[in-house]
Amino acid sequence: MPKLVANEIATMLKKRISAGEWFQDGRMPPERDLAAEFGVARNTVRRAVGFLEEDGTVVRHVGRGTFLTATDPTSIAAMVSRMEGTSPADMMEIRQLLEPAAAAFAATNASATELNAVREAHQAACEASDMPDFEHWDAEFHHRVFACCRNDFLKEIHNLMRAIRNQSPWFEMKKRSFSEERRQVYCREHQALLDALVCRDPDGAKTAMLIHLKTVEKNLLGR
Repeated sequence: MPKLVANEIATMLKKRISAGEWFQDGRMPPERDLAAEFGVARNTVRRAVGFLEEDGTVVRHVGRGTFLTATDPTSIAAMVSRMEGTSPADMMEIRQLLEPAAAAFAATNASATELNAVREAHQAACEASDMPDFEHWDAEFHHRVFACCRNDFLKEIHNLMRAIRNQSPWFEMKKRSFSEERRQVYCREHQALLDALVCRDPDGAKTAMLIHLKTVEKNLLGR
């Protein structure tokens, strides 16, 4: 196995913990065993476990071992934790499943006030002078479309997706793919979606959202 750095090992360990590994005993294997498994020095594993201790995933007791702080892999917290490592490709697939349907719901269910809120976010994105400002209003535009659905559960699912996409690796990836030309394309596609919402056209809104997400996928993932 290639040498792994401590933060990579920490990520792998966290996923295994969230999946329920070591659940029955409530404790992780000794550092020496993990070091042998990963093919790294014991101090590398110690640093990795230290990262997990810092974020509250485990607690270490000298002379006794390393214990899990959350022992139920079926809890909502555990499920959310497993989602933190969602890949960009997986995220785009889910967005293309959920967001066009949400746009269709929004076209049917939105109030005039909610549509005005979408319009305001769109205008702010069009007037944004830099990437962080545009990114904020772009995310807010999509968030307000979900709010138009008037389905609290669906809105909270989108909040979870938005939180995952606000993590540092995601922001850096979006920053690398950003350009003024692409910003203008996104704004035109948002306008097409907004027009469909205002016209109460669910099929048009669904299509406009899917076209937009395909553009985003191409820019982020190159496919």
